[in-house]
Amino acid sequence: MGTQPDRRQAAGTAATLIGGSAELLDFLIPLWGGTELGIAPSAIGALVAVELVVSVIARPISGWLVDTRVRTNVAAAGAALYAVSCIGYALATSLPLAFAAAVVSGVGGAFFWIAVRAIAAESLDRDSGSLAGLLSSEALGSWFFWIPAMVLLPLIGFSGVFGTLAVACIAAAVLLFRVPRFLEPPQEQPPGGIRGDGKRLAPLLLIAMVTAVAEAGVSLLLLLHLQKALELEVYQIALIYLPGGIALTTLPRVLHRFVERRGRRTGYIIASVASALTATGLAFSPSPLVIASLWVLTSASWAILLPIQRAVVAEVNGHRVGRGLSLLTNSEMLGAAAGSLLAGLLYDGGSWQLSCLIFAGIILSGTVLGPLALTKLGVRDRPAPDLAVVNSD
Repeated sequence: MGTQPDRRQAAGTAATLIGGSAELLDFLIPLWGGTELGIAPSAIGALVAVELVVSVIARPISGWLVDTRVRTNVAAAGAALYAVSCIGYALATSLPLAFAAAVVSGVGGAFFWIAVRAIAAESLDRDSGSLAGLLSSEALGSWFFWIPAMVLLPLIGFSGVFGTLAVACIAAAVLLFRVPRFLEPPQEQPPGGIRGDGKRLAPLLLIAMVTAVAEAGVSLLLLLHLQKALELEVYQIALIYLPGGIALTTLPRVLHRFVERRGRRTGYIIASVASALTATGLAFSPSPLVIASLWVLTSASWAILLPIQRAVVAEVNGHRVGRGLSLLTNSEMLGAAAGSLLAGLLYDGGSWQLSCLIFAGIILSGTVLGPLALTKLGVRDRPAPDLAVVNSD
């Protein structure tokens, strides 16, 4: 069996490679669809929606595989599927081929992210910040890939960038396949199956969905504001987001130590207040420099909240970590879809300040709902090194 550091290091490096590739795909696909394929905005929206829907459908399957098969193999398969989707986009000359690539990408994302997070969760009994460390690895790729991509795009075009991302995804798959593998028999699980797990995790799934509604809504509002009101170019928008990406890379471990000292409930409250301040600040249409500073504040809140939610799932649903993570991420994705829809409707309504303040109020509800959910789940407030996470590969 590969040692735990081997598995964690491979998962972290792969998360950087896939995280950067996925982030760029999400950003470039709408631009590519409009300029290269010449498709209408409605078709671009459908293309993005197909990947989201497929990913939601595939996550329960991914959770089952993660809990019953070798996790590094599942993650490697997801990385390989990501590579296939990148190649598909690079070669696509029509909308049906683009839809096929979106379907493959949705399955690949479901397989990869559930598996690597479950691998990181295996170390929570020795390192309560292992999921915070994985989040740093994910965030590193999300901004580190931007600079070369923006340089290469005018030189090699969309197809060349997609092909380069495919190489990064293949490297992640090979890295994971090379980790020595061992599978332990799964532990006996409580009765109720996925429905029982859903009921057990319901308080956390609810707050995760509410948070995702607000965070996705604020993100879309900000992007629309930068594009339409401030009329910034793509590279200028990227520079505004860059400090937040760097913060999300460097802060998770640091802020996890704060959570260890002050507790998860305090962490939830502080993170919710910080993110709500960002949404409130945006209501006053500040300068790009102030917006970049506010986005750092939001990134810091994510650095607190995401590791807490994932670690609690691993603690509460240790008999089926993969299933628990699949339920959590589906709640987040459905919330993000609802938040994006709501943001678009509010923005079209014409009241920028009201839109921002509505989302600020939703985010602020986390100061009550978050601690209440943790209390209902019965988890300890301060992460401790003796947390038992079972069912490792």
